[in-house]
Amino acid sequence: MPVISFIIKVNQESELNMIEFIFGARGSGKTKKMIDMANEALEHTDGNVLFVNDQDHYRATVNNQIRFINTEEFQINSSSELYGFLCGLIASNYDITIIFVDNVLRIIDANGPESVKTLLDHLEKLKLADNIKFVLSISCEKDQIPDFMKK
Repeated sequence: MPVISFIIKVNQESELNMIEFIFGARGSGKTKKMIDMANEALEHTDGNVLFVNDQDHYRATVNNQIRFINTEEFQINSSSELYGFLCGLIASNYDITIIFVDNVLRIIDANGPESVKTLLDHLEKLKLADNIKFVLSISCEKDQIPDFMKK
């Protein structure tokens, strides 16, 4: 299955202030696409870019100007823990403009994309308040994408 990408925009005039999803089956190239997007984002943003993953394997391929964070170092295992962690990052750095979160389901130890609903509800409020773009990768087939992610 090829990688599927689509965007939920709240502010049509700004590329910030949105949540973008990268969907695809395991091994379909989601992480590579996100790394390419993150590296390219450096050219188009004045703020800081973060790349959150659950392993160090890709650290070397992310531009060293991007803050790479391995969630396993912080024992993050649920959507509430991930949300709290992201809030802490944002509270400590007001210059963050884009946060890439790779392998969301694996980070929060979820069985499927429907498990992300609570996290997305919280991120909606967070991105509005802080004008931050979130890019999340979700491992699932096209027919498994929940309606709440398509709005």
